[in-house]
Amino acid sequence: MNIVRSIPGRIRFAAASADVMPLLQARLHEAVRDMQVEIAFVFNPRTGRGLLTFAADDGLTRIILLAVEDMAAGLAQPALAPCRHADSGDLQACALPALGSSVADVQKLESPFLIIARKVGRFYLTRLLMPPWLRPYWAVFSVMPLLLEGVRSLLRGQVNVSVLDAAAIGSSLAMRDFNTAGTIHLLLDISETLEDWTREKSRADLAALYRGDSKPVWVMRGEGPVAIDPAEVVTGDMVIVRSGSSIPVDGVVADGTAMVNQSSMTGEPLPVKKTLGSEVYAGTVVDEGSIIILSEGVGDETRFAKIARIISESDGLKADIHGQAVRLADKIVPFSFLLSGLVFLVTRNWMKAASVLLADYSCAIKLATPLTVRSAMLEAAHRGAVIKGGRHIESLAKLDAVVLDKTGTLTEARPVVVDICPVNGYSREFVLRNAACMEEHFPHPVAEAIVRMAEGEGLHHEEDHAEVEYILAHGISTTLNGQRMVLGSRHFVHEDEGIDVDGAATYIQRCTDTGLSLLYLGVGGRLAGVIALEDPLRPSAHRFIRRLENAGIERIVMLTGDGKGTAQAVAEELEIHEFYAQALPDEKTELIDRLRSEGHVVAMVGDGINDSAALTRADVGVSMKHGADIAREACDVMITSDRLDSMMDSITISRKAMRRIRRNFIFIVASNTFFIGLGMTGFITPAMLALLHNSGTVLTCAHSMRPLLSGR
Repeated sequence: MNIVRSIPGRIRFAAASADVMPLLQARLHEAVRDMQVEIAFVFNPRTGRGLLTFAADDGLTRIILLAVEDMAAGLAQPALAPCRHADSGDLQACALPALGSSVADVQKLESPFLIIARKVGRFYLTRLLMPPWLRPYWAVFSVMPLLLEGVRSLLRGQVNVSVLDAAAIGSSLAMRDFNTAGTIHLLLDISETLEDWTREKSRADLAALYRGDSKPVWVMRGEGPVAIDPAEVVTGDMVIVRSGSSIPVDGVVADGTAMVNQSSMTGEPLPVKKTLGSEVYAGTVVDEGSIIILSEGVGDETRFAKIARIISESDGLKADIHGQAVRLADKIVPFSFLLSGLVFLVTRNWMKAASVLLADYSCAIKLATPLTVRSAMLEAAHRGAVIKGGRHIESLAKLDAVVLDKTGTLTEARPVVVDICPVNGYSREFVLRNAACMEEHFPHPVAEAIVRMAEGEGLHHEEDHAEVEYILAHGISTTLNGQRMVLGSRHFVHEDEGIDVDGAATYIQRCTDTGLSLLYLGVGGRLAGVIALEDPLRPSAHRFIRRLENAGIERIVMLTGDGKGTAQAVAEELEIHEFYAQALPDEKTELIDRLRSEGHVVAMVGDGINDSAALTRADVGVSMKHGADIAREACDVMITSDRLDSMMDSITISRKAMRRIRRNFIFIVASNTFFIGLGMTGFITPAMLALLHNSGTVLTCAHSMRPLLSGR
C-alpha cells in the first residue's frame, strides 16, 4: 500500500487489496491504544483507494501517518494483481499501477523521430563496435524472423509481400551483401514502427481527450470542498472546476459562470459561455471563471469515453481502399518475381535481377494506406465527428448528395410549445396534460418540449392511461377511460385515424402560414386539440448549406414529417430547392434508393427513430449527438457537437485523406519504377537501391501521418 495524500485529520492511501484493511486497523489500534481517538475507515475496492479521517490534530496526524508508512513498508505491492472478490462477498480488490506513474505518463509517447534516430544509431553503432567476423552472423540472426515469415507464407500457398521481403533479404545474403540485408531489415523495421506509433498515438490522443488527466478532483463534501481521486467521483457529486482546469465529468452547471474551451469535443475555436443550467462535457477546459457542476456522467459513462470506445472498436472496420491496397500489394508480388527472372535471363546478372526484388511497390502501398485512414479518423474526432470505421472515409470523400432531416438537424432540436388550441369542449389543460403524459415515454425533442411546458405550468398527471404505443413516423396512441387517444401528425390523426380536423381549420391555416409545426390530439374519434410548436433554425444552418454547395454537393434535399407549409417556410429561408413534407420512413428510404440508383453517393443526416432505416440505407448515415439511441447506433458518422460544420469538416478531412492516398500511390509507383530502372542498368548498387526504396517507404508513411505529426 502507498500514501497518496495527507493533511491534518485526513490520510488518503492506495492498497492493492481489501485484505489489508484488518491489518491496517490492527496497526492503528496499536499506535493509538493509549489515546482516546476515533478513526473512520473508508475503502473503495473498485478504485483501490481508501481514506482515514480523525481529529485534525498535527501530533495525532504524525502518529497515524508513521503507523501507515511503517505498515506500507512491510507490505510487498505487486505491480499488477488480478481483480478478485474479497471474502466478504461485496468487496472487490484490484491492484493499481505504481502511484508515481499517472495515466498521462503511461500513455506518453516519444516523438517518432527520436524512435527512428535511436534505431538508426543503435544499428550503426552495433555495426561499428562489432568485430568484422561476427557481422555476417549477426545480420543473418537479425533478419531470420523475416525469412521465416516468408517461408511460412510460401508453405500456406501465398505469394505475398512477406515472401517478397524474404526474397530480397535472401538474395542479399546469397550475394554475401550482409550490409544490404541489414539495411533492408532496418528500414522495414522503421516503416512498421511508424505504423505502430500511429496506432498508439491515436489511442493516446483519445485517452488524453476522453479520459482526462489523473489530477485530483475537487468536490463538495459536507461543509466544504475536498480533493478526491477522479475514480472516486460518482453521479450526483457537485464538482468544482476553476480557471485553467479540465472538466472531469459530464453534467450541468449548478452554480457560477465560466468560458469553456470545447474544441476537443466540438471543434469550436472559441470558448463558450456556460452558466446555470448549461451542459458541460468531460475533457473540455475552463479558460476563465469558476463553476460547480452537478455530475451526470462519470468515468466510462462520459460522452468522451463512449466516443473513445467507438473509435477504438471501429479500428477493425477497414476502408475498402485499404483492402484494395493490401490485395494490390500482394498481386504485384508475382510480377516482381517474374520481372526479376526475366532480367536474369536477359542479362545473366544476379545483381541486376536482385535489384527488382530490392525495390518493390508492395511494401509502401500496404503500409501507407492504413496510416492515412487512421490519421483521418482521429483528425475528424478532434473536429467533432466520430467516423465509425475507415471504410466510411471513402464514401464521405465521394459524397455528391446529402439528405437532411429538418427537426433536430437543421433546427436546434429544442422546440418550444408556442400555443395550444383546444376544440370540441376540451380544455387547454386537458390537451397539454395528456399530451405530456403520452410524450414523456419517448426521448424526442418535440416530446421534451411538451413535457417541459406541462412541468412549467405545474400540470402533474396520474398514469391512468393504458400502455403507450409508438407508431413509427405517425405518432403515439393509448387508451384512456376506454377511449382511444392518439397524438401525432395530421396524416396520422386525420387520414389514418379518420378524425375530422375541420373544427380547427382556421387555427391550423394560420399556424401553417407562419411555419409552425402542429401536433393533433384525438380522443375517442374526435379532435381534442392542436399543439403548435416552433423549432428555431440552427444559427449555422444557412452557412452549412452554402458550404455543401461550395463543396460540390449536387443534390441537397430536406425531409420532414411536418406539413408542406412548414417545410416550405424552412426551405425558403435556407434556400434549399428540393424538399419533401410529411415524409414517412418508407418514403425516406425510397428517396435514398432513388438517389443511389441515379448514381449518387448519398449521406442521410437524421436523429430520430423514424430516420434509422434511412440512415442504414444511405452510403453514409450521419446522426447528431442528441439523436435517439437507435439512430446513434445505426449511423456511420456521429456528430458529437451542436455544430453542423463538424459534418462538413469530416467531408473535407476525408477528401484530403483520399488525395494523400492517391498521391502516395503515384509517388510509390514513380519512385520505385525509377529505382528499379537504375538498378537494372547498373547505375546504383543493390545496397543503395535498398536504401532508396525503403527510405521512400518511410517518407510515404510520414506523409500519411502528417495530421498526427503536425499535432492536429
